[in-house]
Amino acid sequence: MKNWEKYFESIMIPGIKIDDFIIDIDKVNKGYKNVLAGFYNTFEDYIDIEDDKKHIFKVNDLTGDILNNNRVAFNVMVFEENQLEEKIRDNITLLSMQEFYSNLPNMINIYGIDIKPISFINKDDLEYTFKNAITKQEIIRILSQSSGYKYEGEKDGFHIWSKGKN
Repeated sequence: MKNWEKYFESIMIPGIKIDDFIIDIDKVNKGYKNVLAGFYNTFEDYIDIEDDKKHIFKVNDLTGDILNNNRVAFNVMVFEENQLEEKIRDNITLLSMQEFYSNLPNMINIYGIDIKPISFINKDDLEYTFKNAITKQEIIRILSQSSGYKYEGEKDGFHIWSKGKN
C-alpha cells in the first residue's frame, strides 16, 4: 500500500478541473443550505446557490464581519458522503485508468519478441486496485487540489470546502 500512497502524494493534476470529477452528480437542493447554516452558524437567508451543478454556494457570514459592513462573503463547495464514496470515486477511478492506459507503451520488445502490455492487463483487476487505493482522504485531497478550495470538514454526512474565507 505504501507504493500507492507515494503515487498519490506525487500526482499532479494540472490539466484536470473539478468538473472532470463531478460528472453526473445530482444538483444541490435546499437541504444543503440548512447544513451550511449550521456549519457556519448563520441563517439560510445568508446563503446563496452560486452553481447548483458544481455544488457551489456563496455564504454571507455575519459572524466574520471584519469591515463592520455586516457582511463577509466567501464561496463554499459541498458534497454528500455518498457522492464522494460512489460517483466521485468512480470518476476519479475512470480518469486514473485512462491516464494509466495512456502512459502504457504500445509495444515492448523483449529479446526480439514484441509484446503488447495491454494484452496482459486485466481491466477489472486494475479498476479494483484503483478503487481500493482511492480512499476518502485521497478524494478530499484531489478535490481540494483540483478546485483550489480548502477542506473545512464534515457535518451530518456533508463534506464542506471553502474559498476566500479568512
